[in-house]
Amino acid sequence: MNIGLIFPNADRRYKTIHLGLAAIAAYAREQHQDLHFYVLDTRVATSKETKQFFNTTFDLIGMTVFSPVYYEVINIFNRLRKTQPGTPICLGGPYVTTVMEDIFIKTPGDFVVFGEGEITFSEIISHLKGEMRLKDIKGLIYKNNEGKIVRNENREQIKDLNTLPIPAYDIFPMERYPLHRMITSRGCPFTCAWCNSSSIWDTTYRTLSAENMVKEIEFLISNYGKRIFVFGDNSFNIQTKRVELFCDLLISKQIKILWSASIRADIMTSELAIKMKEAGCYNVSIGIESANNEILTQMNKGTKIEKITSGIKMLKEANIEVMAQYVIGSPGETLETIKESIEYAKNSEADYTNFYTVLPFKGTPQWEYVSNHGTFYTREIHDYHSIKPRIVFETPEFPYKDRLAAIKLVKKEGFYSNQDKKSWLFDTGKEISKKIQRILPESTGEKLYMILKSIYKLKLVKKNNI
Repeated sequence: MNIGLIFPNADRRYKTIHLGLAAIAAYAREQHQDLHFYVLDTRVATSKETKQFFNTTFDLIGMTVFSPVYYEVINIFNRLRKTQPGTPICLGGPYVTTVMEDIFIKTPGDFVVFGEGEITFSEIISHLKGEMRLKDIKGLIYKNNEGKIVRNENREQIKDLNTLPIPAYDIFPMERYPLHRMITSRGCPFTCAWCNSSSIWDTTYRTLSAENMVKEIEFLISNYGKRIFVFGDNSFNIQTKRVELFCDLLISKQIKILWSASIRADIMTSELAIKMKEAGCYNVSIGIESANNEILTQMNKGTKIEKITSGIKMLKEANIEVMAQYVIGSPGETLETIKESIEYAKNSEADYTNFYTVLPFKGTPQWEYVSNHGTFYTREIHDYHSIKPRIVFETPEFPYKDRLAAIKLVKKEGFYSNQDKKSWLFDTGKEISKKIQRILPESTGEKLYMILKSIYKLKLVKKNNI
């Protein structure tokens, strides 16, 4: 069977493979021996490759859906219906799991996968082979013969991520990606008001073992020469002992890589920070969200600003760069609490600071808060990303004019960052860094990479407001 997989992200900032597509392909190949996968990553594909993809005959096409690129998804979907009207189209991804049946309004696919996709996608293939009935496939939404939308029962989560195969990296043009993104856990035990991780995964936290993390890194180094890694977990350090063991293995095996991760500063320890640095960690992103403890409480952050401050200090003492992230518009937020966060950010030890305006997603406490307490300007989530300034709701205590004033104050300090668009400058810098890592000796390449990164961050990014 020929299966096409599409990652719509033509105008997004980062060039990185889609791990979800790689995961479902790897699992499906274990269950079916006759599959041939073809990937269209619109961020890196040439016009010739794109044309060739649409001219290829497939037995099934799977497309991942994110809210920021939904209009690109619509265009691709309509093109597929014209060029391959008889080919079944399967949609999945976080936006699908957020809006569920509503995805049929503008992109009425044949199959819609919600939740984890590995098993469901493989069983759709079994259905196309005549081996399963649609009504027996969990985690699936489809239209029956009468045109009625049917949502099957939820699929149980995969309890042990270590039972899954290494993602099918071979179906992607790996040489075109300057850095490599890995996700080593699913879910998050915390329930921050604005984050839709809990609505997609629930609060169950499942992890890949430290041994299998290192095994995958060794595979990527050996097969693709990858040396720069970004861990895209919601919170990489929730299980401290796992991270400690991961670092110990990198150190003992003398695996020289550079890596960054998103972490919780409030559960950081000095010992772990030092060990992370020794193992190649050069940068972490932390979600501070607000410097006001009352706002942190109302957003269910589960910590205090004092603990976050202590964690930042530990990271800086270990010589790890800190990217601090804040949100504008959490439950209870006012212009005055934003001013508190700005003052805190100006005096923080963090190296870089970004403020983002909150975007409420269905299924989150933030969505319920706005629904019950505020006013939406639009409930179409995929429209959020085209609104400028990105203010999609207001509340009595934080009206539109105050939100606009907050954005202006943040911009004045150079902290506002709602841009995530493709940039030739960013692409060029990443490509040069990749070549340096491959050509020069490991230690020299790493030092030069860090120098170039610092120049880019401090000079060019600020100048261009990227």
